[in-house]
Amino acid sequence: MPQFSGLRSLLPGTEMLATVPDYAACALVDGCNLRADDPPFPIVPSELSMVWNGVNDNDPAERWLRSRIAEHMSDTRR
Repeated sequence: MPQFSGLRSLLPGTEMLATVPDYAACALVDGCNLRADDPPFPIVPSELSMVWNGVNDNDPAERWLRSRIAEHMSDTRR
């Protein structure tokens, strides 16, 4: 699914399951006939990376944006 919100119409009445982040699971089950459980198998974290055109390596705005993205994605409080 391109967006988690589509799972509300796809999952009810089926035996399918979806693995989504905690914040998405909480939003999906709110007011819907779905439930959120811990996965029945271990989840291995995925590695994330950023890719950009080398021409923008030293552009101050691009560097600022990349640093904010890295800071946000490394925040373990979510």
